[in-house]
Amino acid sequence: MTKNELFNGKGRMTHANNDIYQGDWKQGKANGYGVFVDTNGSMYEGEWLNDQQHGYGSESWNYNKIKYTGQFVDGKKSGNGRFEFEGGYYEGDFVDGQFHGYGKYYFADSGKLYEGEFKNNNMDGKGVIIWPDESRYEGDFQAGKMHGKGTKHFANGNRYIGDWKNDL
Repeated sequence: MTKNELFNGKGRMTHANNDIYQGDWKQGKANGYGVFVDTNGSMYEGEWLNDQQHGYGSESWNYNKIKYTGQFVDGKKSGNGRFEFEGGYYEGDFVDGQFHGYGKYYFADSGKLYEGEFKNNNMDGKGVIIWPDESRYEGDFQAGKMHGKGTKHFANGNRYIGDWKNDL
C-alpha cells in the first residue's frame, strides 16, 4: 500500500541489480523487521530504521561463511554482538563496527583465547591470553601486543613478572 506514493506496510522490493528487501515499510523506507539479500551472497535479517540496520539483527557474508549477530545502530555494528569467521570468533562490545570495549577473541589458527579490553579492533588495555598448552599471560596490551606490566605463566611452571614491549 502506498501513501503519497511511498510504501507503507509489508512488501518486497527487487532492486535493478536484483538485490531484494522483504519486510516492513514506513514512508518508503525499510522500517521494522525485514530481510535484505544481495547477489553476492550477503544477507541481513533483523530490525530496520529509516533504511538502515538498527536494533537486533544477523548479517552474513560469503554465503554464511562470515557472520555477525547482535546490535546495530544507524547501520553499524554497535553494542553487544558475536562475529564469527574462519573458525574464529569475537564476542563482546562493538562501537561503530569495530571491536571496542570488553570482549573475547578466539584465534582459530593458534587455538589461543584472549579475554579483556579492545580498542579499534585491537587488544588494548587489561586482558588475559590463554594458549592451548595452558600457558597464559595476564596484564597490559597495546595495539594488539603484550605491552606494559604483565605476568606470563609458562606451561612448564616457570613464571615471568615484569615489563613487556611488543610481545617481548
